[in-house]
Amino acid sequence: MGLTRRKISSVLKGFHTELKRLEIFDSQNQKNFRKGSLSKPQLHLLTEAIFFAAFRAYEGFIRDIFLLYCLEKRPRTGKKVKSYLKPQSFTHTENLIQSSMPFLDWASPDTVIERSELYLEGGFPVKLPYTTNLSSLRTFRRIRNHIAHNSSGSLEEFKKVLKDHYGTIPLKIPKPGEFLLVSEEGDGTKYKLLAFFDLMRTLSVHLT
Repeated sequence: MGLTRRKISSVLKGFHTELKRLEIFDSQNQKNFRKGSLSKPQLHLLTEAIFFAAFRAYEGFIRDIFLLYCLEKRPRTGKKVKSYLKPQSFTHTENLIQSSMPFLDWASPDTVIERSELYLEGGFPVKLPYTTNLSSLRTFRRIRNHIAHNSSGSLEEFKKVLKDHYGTIPLKIPKPGEFLLVSEEGDGTKYKLLAFFDLMRTLSVHLT
């Protein structure tokens, strides 16, 4: 079945299935670390891989539902979506939006908000869930970029994340995988990676 004929709910279900798979993988890694089967550096590296895979799945999810909304597919509420594009197919929609750009960025929340304003009337149903979670989305994107690029530029952006969390930049900069295992503010039972999973699940529900 082509994506054009897919329901928004099936895209959501596929994304949640992938999130659950990665959560189970993380849980297994935690158990192996506690048993001594994994070293700290190994755990940190696997945590980065899990986070990056989850973020990549999220990028695919938002791409799919955004293009379906541009085809005026309705969210699960049944509310009508108004698209400024008149594409012929799912692929045609992506080609129209991409135009002369080498690729479409689905990782940047600011870009997705701007794109929703440009192609969907009132940005509905994408803009509101994004603006509501904008700060967290920017934070996790910075972590994602530092894992992906490990450059001086991504490091400077990652330092902003560290400063937001600690109030200052640590003398020893942790690896992204190490930071993703730091307890979430206000909830000592949950670390950053799990908070990311929670955000993705909540955001995806509100987007659909």
